[in-house]
Amino acid sequence: MPRAPFQVLVVPFRRVGGQVQFAVLRRKDMNVWQAVAGGGEVGETPQQAAVREAREELGLARPVPLYPLQTTASIPARFFADRGSWPAGTYVVPEHSFAIDLTDVETKTSQEHTDVQWLGWEAAVKILRFDSNRTALGELHERLLADDLPQPVE
Repeated sequence: MPRAPFQVLVVPFRRVGGQVQFAVLRRKDMNVWQAVAGGGEVGETPQQAAVREAREELGLARPVPLYPLQTTASIPARFFADRGSWPAGTYVVPEHSFAIDLTDVETKTSQEHTDVQWLGWEAAVKILRFDSNRTALGELHERLLADDLPQPVE
């Protein structure tokens, strides 16, 4: 399926006892830590792309709640091989952010990653490579502290 000119970011979290942990994944091709990330496919909405990417990268066997976040970012189109198939004048692509609750959900890391760590907020924010990941993680952390998750979508 051809790639659409948008990106999604999905921050996985789980509750363990009274603590919240966040998953960070090490990308095989870039050797950096990040949340679940990927491009949309032509005909997908950002929500559909987020569900697909989370399923692919975490090996999810069943649907899980997907929460839209306010965090957005812009990524230069020059970083994407598919740029030539996009409309003329596409210089940046939007990145839409979401969170998924993986409390009591089994996961399996895809071949895109070499490792996954479940960390507290402070450790996770320090290890993440990209600003957009840190911003989305910070928003999710604040929402969880305030018990203010938005309604799930899908």
